[in-house]
Amino acid sequence: MFEKIVVGYDQSEGSRDALALAGQVASRFDSAVTVVTTVPSPVGGNFAPSLPADAYTNLSEGAKAAAEEAAEPLGASVVISEATSPAFGLEQVAESEGADLVVIGCARTDPGRVRAGHKAHQLMSGGEAAVLLAPVGYASDGSIDKVAVAVNGTPESDRAIGVAAAFAGEGPLKVISVATDFADYWGHWTAGTVMADLADASREAAQKSLDDAVAKVPVGTMPEPLMVDGDAIMELRAASDGDLDLLCLGSRSYGPVRRVLLGSTSSGVVADAGCAVLVVPRTDS
Repeated sequence: MFEKIVVGYDQSEGSRDALALAGQVASRFDSAVTVVTTVPSPVGGNFAPSLPADAYTNLSEGAKAAAEEAAEPLGASVVISEATSPAFGLEQVAESEGADLVVIGCARTDPGRVRAGHKAHQLMSGGEAAVLLAPVGYASDGSIDKVAVAVNGTPESDRAIGVAAAFAGEGPLKVISVATDFADYWGHWTAGTVMADLADASREAAQKSLDDAVAKVPVGTMPEPLMVDGDAIMELRAASDGDLDLLCLGSRSYGPVRRVLLGSTSSGVVADAGCAVLVVPRTDS
């Protein structure tokens, strides 16, 4: 499933969570792992001043030593990237290495939760690799056994089904479809019968997406269909707060092909989720 994984490391607790999660994914899929540490460009940029030669040498050598120590238990290679931002450096390495997965830690939040920070949003704004966010504290006792996927009938969610099923293996896979509650979404300012008709249509579409998705789950994996009514962001966040280790999402259905591109739903979910979240790139269909 994932042949080459890059993981961002900056000696923070969040990056240690990312290392632990990357190690579990690599063990499951026999993936090669590259630990990436980004240091500022010595010539400056983005209004940052250039660094004195000795300061840059000390910085890069210290970063390399720390990354090599962190990479050793994983048998991972190390790349020190010079860039104007950590996200840009990580994305550059991911593309140059042909990585199909980038794993990063999260901005500080409560243990067990995901909160995508600026770096995560940059990586999910056009990168070619899937992006996996590690919950806070994952390095302590995290696992990726209980898996779910959100579906909406698009090719992007179909790809997410395949990725989620690979994680689930022969175990259960929760398949979630959300029917929009139009009255809550739009309010009651217009004709109630129109809202009711739209709600019925939404439920029918959500049920069809769910049925189609369940049929696409590979043989051997056990689908557990779940349809809920409400706001997609809130319902998927609620699902992540349940008995889940990993929630898989597709990118939004337009934009550059084979790129990760957050839509409003995926962006809202990664802002505050209760388990690891994996956002897969668009397909080229």
